[in-house]
Amino acid sequence: MCTSLTYTSAADHHFFARTMDFPTTTPWRPVFIPRRYHWQTALHESRTTQYAFLGGGRAAADFSTYLMADGINESGITCAELYLPGAAEYAAEPQAGRINLTPQDFINWVLGEHSSLAAVVADLPRVTLVARRWGTDAYVYPFHWILSDRSGQTLVIEPTGGPLKAQLNPAGVLTNTPILATHLQNLNAFLKVPGNEFTGQTVTAAKAYLASGAPLPTGSVPTKRFIHTALRRWGTPPMTTTAASLHQIFHWLAEVSLPYDPDRRDQPNHNYTHYRAIIDISTATYTFISRKSGRLQQMTLTPEMAVHRHYPHAYPAE
Repeated sequence: MCTSLTYTSAADHHFFARTMDFPTTTPWRPVFIPRRYHWQTALHESRTTQYAFLGGGRAAADFSTYLMADGINESGITCAELYLPGAAEYAAEPQAGRINLTPQDFINWVLGEHSSLAAVVADLPRVTLVARRWGTDAYVYPFHWILSDRSGQTLVIEPTGGPLKAQLNPAGVLTNTPILATHLQNLNAFLKVPGNEFTGQTVTAAKAYLASGAPLPTGSVPTKRFIHTALRRWGTPPMTTTAASLHQIFHWLAEVSLPYDPDRRDQPNHNYTHYRAIIDISTATYTFISRKSGRLQQMTLTPEMAVHRHYPHAYPAE
């Protein structure tokens, strides 16, 4: 039940941000993955990274691989997974001559093996997503993905049948089911803007709505979180500094975060926000706030790290 957005400041600084909402109690933490890292997919196939990356992840319980929920690689590509129940379609079995991945493997493949969004898009027709559980996870999770880069371009990949393909996301916002096209239709309907496309008219209406002081949609429903975040993102004048941008985006993420209920901790359907994270794409800086501590951690994927660090590193969760 995640919420994500891309954002460009008044200084043309690009950011990617997300809440990580999930029922699992496995600790999520910042993780660095190096170049030439040999990792095992959930299909027990070995792959090797070409590019280092940094993001939020968790270790598999029964084999030596990190599952990444989001991250940025040394070429400036960002990618994050969000839940897409009821719409995602996967192959039942691996297919010969294809790049066979489980949904949980997808981010490692995107960030570890590509230097540009164009390269990812070109490779997508070769990929088959296979319905296999990752490690000891109880389910095959239905995902879609949001990607961005240093240009500020935002793409979404939704495995809803047929060959994988990427689509532009002009709103720069994504939550869970429904698919992006339906989210954009719902946003326009809420703002009483004709048509189903995100346009300048949508932006003008978002600014007018926010300026009116009318209440924003609230609650855990993905459609409401999408509209809430889109109104904040497009109705607010861009910040001029990095510090102000980070402060503002973390505030927006807090508004759509899901509360933790200790009485429901062991229930498999208890989604809550494990962490909030912002990636400064322009500097490859990852800023992470854990639910438990509320402490801000910040680390930068530097060229020196990419060249000289040869082993994965999991930072403290708190």
